[in-house]
Amino acid sequence: MKFIPTTNKEKQKGILEIVVVIIIALVLLRVLGINISEVLAKPWVRDFATYTISMLKLVWQDVLEIVAFVKDLAA
Repeated sequence: MKFIPTTNKEKQKGILEIVVVIIIALVLLRVLGINISEVLAKPWVRDFATYTISMLKLVWQDVLEIVAFVKDLAA
């Protein structure tokens, strides 16, 4: 497997792309008349966000366990 080094400039480009996509999404929501504050204030959105965050934490813990296991195999 080839290792392709990434430069700091490439990482900055990726971050810039994410910021541009977020700005475009916010403008599009504004044009469509969707108020983000109202959507985020709904209780089901808060519940869903809490559930999603807890699931992401579990997945991240599993990923870390897999990485540790693979490192032990390589050692």
